[in-house]
Amino acid sequence: MEVKILSKCAADETAHLGSTALSTLDEMDLSTDNYLSDLKSKLNTENSALSESLRVERKHEFTNELAELDEIFDDRVVCLKKFIEANTYSSDPVIAKNAEKALDKLAGYDLSFYKLGYEKELPRAFSLLQEFEEPDMKTVVESLVGVVQPLAELKTSANNLNQLYKQNQDVLALKKDVIPSTLQKKVVVDIFNDDLLPYLKTMAKVKPAEYAVIFTKIARYIDTVNTKIRARRNRTAAEAEANSEEE
Repeated sequence: MEVKILSKCAADETAHLGSTALSTLDEMDLSTDNYLSDLKSKLNTENSALSESLRVERKHEFTNELAELDEIFDDRVVCLKKFIEANTYSSDPVIAKNAEKALDKLAGYDLSFYKLGYEKELPRAFSLLQEFEEPDMKTVVESLVGVVQPLAELKTSANNLNQLYKQNQDVLALKKDVIPSTLQKKVVVDIFNDDLLPYLKTMAKVKPAEYAVIFTKIARYIDTVNTKIRARRNRTAAEAEANSEEE
């Protein structure tokens, strides 16, 4: 009977078969079999690439977390703006004048800059924070009622958002640079089905003492996975039939 990995084998199952087969081949002395030695090296390279694809794909994208931190950041900007605006109505003319100065500084970055994308709103926030921390503006800010705390909270929220944004960009860059596991899986499966298994099957007949045990072990691993694949396929078909009958 032909031994082959079924096409519905999942990428993680394929990677596991690759690792298991490589470990089994380690039990052989391949010094006199250059073909199998080269085949093992090829399998190792491609299976490592598959494992790396799976590792990168499983890295979590921080979409929801970014949205939550962005909402906090937006609220901190609005809070700061409201407190500064409130100070412009102060009965103390010095405070009112300082509030106008701080508000003009904020307006220079667009009072609604927090509605921009991450790439634009974060640089503006850090630039604004830097200006507010300069000696002349620091004195102005500290003279205003209730503004110091919102400003500190904005700095914290901007740092938190920026850190997570960078992490997310790193994840996206990794995913862009690796071959999708669905494609890399096929490369590994083809090495098994087109090269490794036919060769081992033939050599198990020609030199059973050297190859039969290794071929049997690898074939058994594959049969175990294929049994799981068939069970999934049958379960899916049964569920589809049941749903059809209910309709």
